[in-house]
Amino acid sequence: MKDKVTALRLPKNNLGKNFNKVDSLRLPAMPLPSAKMLLDMKRKYDEFLKYETDGHYSTVYLVCLMLSMDKKLAKTLAEATEAPDTTIHSEERFELNDTWGHPFGPQQEIHSLTGGFHGIEEFFTAIKFLYTPHDKIEELGKLLHRFGDTYAHTEIGNLKPADIKEHLDLEKADDETIKKYIESWQVGSEQNLKSKVEPWVTFFNYFMQEYGIEFLENESKQKKIFQGKTLKEALKDIYLPKGTSNFIMYGKDGFTREHAFTDGGYPDMIYLRPNWYFIYVQNLAWLIANKYNLEYSKLDLSLFNKMLDFLKRNQNEKPSMKGIIDYEIAIFLGKKEIYIPVYYANSPRILASVDGIKTNYLQIAKNVLELTKKYIVEQGIPSNNIMVEEINNWINPKINIGGFYVTEAFKILLK
Repeated sequence: MKDKVTALRLPKNNLGKNFNKVDSLRLPAMPLPSAKMLLDMKRKYDEFLKYETDGHYSTVYLVCLMLSMDKKLAKTLAEATEAPDTTIHSEERFELNDTWGHPFGPQQEIHSLTGGFHGIEEFFTAIKFLYTPHDKIEELGKLLHRFGDTYAHTEIGNLKPADIKEHLDLEKADDETIKKYIESWQVGSEQNLKSKVEPWVTFFNYFMQEYGIEFLENESKQKKIFQGKTLKEALKDIYLPKGTSNFIMYGKDGFTREHAFTDGGYPDMIYLRPNWYFIYVQNLAWLIANKYNLEYSKLDLSLFNKMLDFLKRNQNEKPSMKGIIDYEIAIFLGKKEIYIPVYYANSPRILASVDGIKTNYLQIAKNVLELTKKYIVEQGIPSNNIMVEEINNWINPKINIGGFYVTEAFKILLK
């Protein structure tokens, strides 16, 4: 007996109405990857590892504040979005997570490493987010994380410089080639999520009322309806005729190492594809605005343009937006302090612990600190009005590839 499904409508923030929960995909059991395989993955990541919280936690937090979301809810939703990568205990304490290496689902369900199409993955993630109940913060956070990763984990090779016929592995590319890829990733404005979702309401109303909410997940039922094709395969012919919707994602079904072994950590770096990130910000804002009945028009794109322009002018430093976005968040909150945490790991998270030891997160934090100070000076604040305090934890020292350290975070105080 099918579950009864009401007509699909874009939610108006009425709690308890129009929020039919869509269960996560359940993947078949598969062999557990070896420890050596997982450590090899981390070695590949470590060569290029940067902060990834800029595209998840910081971006979601700033967008929510711009849209006038309740400040407490904005912070809670941002932290839930970041949780698959990092557990945020406080502004100073960011603990690494390792769901990137979990083989039984998270790579596909949370990190969008499916090997599928960007447009399809983005679309389904948006639909699930819109219809997940407001009180399911953890699930909403995972879906927003996945939504961001439908952009971050889109293969860089979908767009190539004119003089490069076959995509090069950017892990081995020189700086000049990297610059060519930055220039090639100029995508148009057709990626408007509103224009994607709204025309399909009637389509989904019909099939979900006819077959129930399981229609979105039951591939056997889909193949009976679409003459041997799954829903994603059926939509491909009509939904992905042009533009960036048919861009291929990294990954595949089951455990995947592709994102680690192809292009290093470059896909997660905003500075490499700033225009792609800019489109993500707009669609993220539309999604959050519709979910929580907020005004999309309050999104200040000029502020994001300013930050991205700063990245472009400093691209030789392979910059992160961590710290830069956090400064803008502090301005919205009326605060005069910004924290740059030194990421760490605890032993129960084995893969994260290996990461925390092999990667010099203290040096990464110092690099982010200097770039953030540079950005703040450009905003008209004299350098002598920027004070830095090192927050130490002598009771619980940490160790990484650079040796023992006690620094927990750096605090920037604006006079």
